[in-house]
Amino acid sequence: MGDTPVQPTGRARGRARGRARTNEEALAALRKPGEVSTPAGGVGAAAPGRGRGVSGEREAVARGRGVSQEREGGPAVPSSGRAYHRGSVTGSDTLSSVLSSVHIGSGGSGAGGQGDSGNGNGGSGSGPSVGRGATRGRRDRAQEFYVKTRPESLQSKKGSEGSEINLGANYFALVAKPNWRLLQYRVDMKPEIDHTGVRKGLLYVHKASLPKIIFDGTILFTTTRLSPDDKPIVLTSKRESDGVMVEITIKLVSEVQPTDYHYMQFFNIVLRQAMEKMQLELIRRNYYDPKAAVILKQHKLEVWPGYVTSIRQHEEQVLLCCEISCKVLRTDTVLEQIEEVYKRTGGAGSFRPTVEKALLGAIVITRYNNSTYRIDEIAWDKHPSDEFEGRNNEKISYMKYYGDKYNKSIRDPKQPLIVSMPKVRDQRGGVTGPIYLVPELCNMTGLSDEQRANFQLMKTMGEYTRQDPVKRSETLAKFADRLNSKKEIVEELQAWNLKFSKDLVQFRARILEPELILGAGSSKATYQLDNADWGTAFRKWNSFSVGNCQKWAVVFSNRDEAVTKEFINSLKKVAPSLGMSMGSPKIFMLTDNRPATYIQQLDQVIDMKPAIVMIVIPNNKGDHYAAVKKKCCLEKPIPSQCITSTVLSKPKGLMSVATKVAIQMNSKLGGEPWAVKIPLKDTMVIGYDTYHDSAQKGRSVGAVVASMNSTFTKYLSVANLHTNPAQELNDNMCPAIAKALRKYAEINGNLPARIIMYRDGVGDGQIPYVMEHEIAAIQNCFRQAGLTDDQLLFTYIIVSKRINTRFFKMNGKPSNPPSGTIVDDVVTLPERYDFFLVSQSVRQGTVNPTSYNVIKDTSGLKPNHLQKLTYKLTHLYYNWPGTVRVPAPCQYAHKLAFLVGESLHREPSEQLEQTLYYL
Repeated sequence: MGDTPVQPTGRARGRARGRARTNEEALAALRKPGEVSTPAGGVGAAAPGRGRGVSGEREAVARGRGVSQEREGGPAVPSSGRAYHRGSVTGSDTLSSVLSSVHIGSGGSGAGGQGDSGNGNGGSGSGPSVGRGATRGRRDRAQEFYVKTRPESLQSKKGSEGSEINLGANYFALVAKPNWRLLQYRVDMKPEIDHTGVRKGLLYVHKASLPKIIFDGTILFTTTRLSPDDKPIVLTSKRESDGVMVEITIKLVSEVQPTDYHYMQFFNIVLRQAMEKMQLELIRRNYYDPKAAVILKQHKLEVWPGYVTSIRQHEEQVLLCCEISCKVLRTDTVLEQIEEVYKRTGGAGSFRPTVEKALLGAIVITRYNNSTYRIDEIAWDKHPSDEFEGRNNEKISYMKYYGDKYNKSIRDPKQPLIVSMPKVRDQRGGVTGPIYLVPELCNMTGLSDEQRANFQLMKTMGEYTRQDPVKRSETLAKFADRLNSKKEIVEELQAWNLKFSKDLVQFRARILEPELILGAGSSKATYQLDNADWGTAFRKWNSFSVGNCQKWAVVFSNRDEAVTKEFINSLKKVAPSLGMSMGSPKIFMLTDNRPATYIQQLDQVIDMKPAIVMIVIPNNKGDHYAAVKKKCCLEKPIPSQCITSTVLSKPKGLMSVATKVAIQMNSKLGGEPWAVKIPLKDTMVIGYDTYHDSAQKGRSVGAVVASMNSTFTKYLSVANLHTNPAQELNDNMCPAIAKALRKYAEINGNLPARIIMYRDGVGDGQIPYVMEHEIAAIQNCFRQAGLTDDQLLFTYIIVSKRINTRFFKMNGKPSNPPSGTIVDDVVTLPERYDFFLVSQSVRQGTVNPTSYNVIKDTSGLKPNHLQKLTYKLTHLYYNWPGTVRVPAPCQYAHKLAFLVGESLHREPSEQLEQTLYYL
């Protein structure tokens, strides 16, 4: 073993590719202008675990000395999101990247669970960690704290309204021995050695005489003092390559505080080691159990059960969050997909474009190393019989490479190769060129549209993927049992003086009162706690306000004539029961159902100036819908209602469909089907969400939806396209908010005194960016509109739907908590002003709570008020007569961004801005 690492020149985790960049090259590529180079190996993997991660201010947890109750939160080291991908995590970011590149077990998994060994050459050694020079003598580590978003002025984030309920959550407490502490030591070697693998080898010679340690090449962690007087320890080891004796000095740096980023990282590493000992397979970030796979042979599918885990300091204690996850793997290969298309097209001119349409952007998995890749391109001119440059510059064919390395034989030497461009993380690991994969050895992941449309398949799969609270809590109990009974794991945890609780965390939560749904006049509706749905009230209902629908038109193809006419009659029947008056529409029948025929007819129909046009399209495959919406939202703006003939041809439930369509049409015409009582005056609520444009990679749609009246039932909706965060802020979000403020003043005669913004589409890693840039830009926008900081009461709330927290009502058998359940203690985070709200009711599976994180709050509203307002707003989404998962402005913003990103690909016309035309 020499000091210098062998330069990898050929592969990354079983992928044939060109020469890897050296660490110096990778770093040089990442450095910003004027930035000084860090020593080789300066970039670690990203910080670990995504669940509801690590904390700030907290109570002492029987943790012995040095548990600080309050701490200043500097910005987090993002583990994903914009800040991360802008290259802000470079070699000099010390131990956050050091620890996450500590190598655990086999299979090239980094401690962060990234699924890469970090060094890009697939060896079993650790990934590159921060060079010793980068951390030497550095005391200022503010960067590594978790970002504190809790406003300083906040006394308590707990609300008090509502009735109490006993809940359990999918968390297990981490139990440490009293006076447990984590110590950090620094390891120096003489003569100096830079290669991490060699340094580890030299220290691990003394493993028997040392207590349980984690060592990354420079920094060592242990829970036991190495010497009673804390004096440096000196050891010597013999270097195998040349027999030189190396002197190793181990010095105590400090006790790691619970407020320190590495404290949690240490626990996540210990957890990952335990998961590996359960013999689970790491796919991307999460662990799955192939031994427990459910094989659905008739559907060519496999369902692998698995776990999404993370450890974080919560309000009172360190908790392990464990969510049940399923990986759906298809047994069909990419080659089979290509062959399928060949059969359909007969290899004609449309063959290649059809294959590309079907495969580009799809995620595939290579079973020989359980890695996933995105298909970016198809190399029609390359084949498995082609040769590439191997490790020692020798030529080797793809067929021979896979045969030698993985014992995989390729039967079709003439198939094209698929191309995957390396991810940002892989580029950091030194992967520069495209990665070529053999279609025959790649399995498809996820479900195809045909599979999703297969009711029987979805029902069978739902039995495994949508577990109800009883089944889910049983699965979690089994997981805890495995953690606490497997000998190797128990021994490992005992060596660290730790253990996990066997029981789910339980606590008291609150249920808010159901809201009264208001119509016009004396129309009122209520709903049951366990089923927040008031659809039955519409048999006799007066809408809060109605749009004029006397003059309207219907366009349909000749084959749908009968079902369309029957549906129009149903619509006219249900309209009076909703307080609407609907005239007889003008009817336009087409000779065929090609999209072009629809467009030609629409041109003529729109010129007749109806209030709304209804279009009956053959199916929801996309071509007809997109063509119609482009015409009605971009070229000739008019409210439009699409409906598929497949829905109309099902006679069962036609009146129910007609009721929902009538409500939708009323909303698009500017009507308000219902309202709830919200006592806030002079308040504007803004919802913001983003959606990736499906037509152009790298482009996203941002949608701002702002309330215009005191009942929060009328909105101004603006959507824009952007390619980077700065453009999103300066060209899209701020001008849209400025426009909303102008419109509000025009309608109400004054600017709002209070603005509450619900921001969707922000990952944990993007919170520092939001705090530093977005909120400042929005406040600047308010100032320009004439609202000074002392005049305006502003609240900014991040809404997160994709979270791993689940709650169970624990009276008797576990069941779903009812709509209106608020959790603002125990499993929330001490460095945040946050709460969970279960707003919707579900009939299948386990309900998903939504997390609300209040980043900025100068409104003076109490936690009670914010929680109640949020719940009230989940009642005002007019596409569903019940509560939804997020406040209505957020859901509207999502709908608008989705329409633009999927179908329009351009900014919609300003003429439609004041109606909910995108429902």
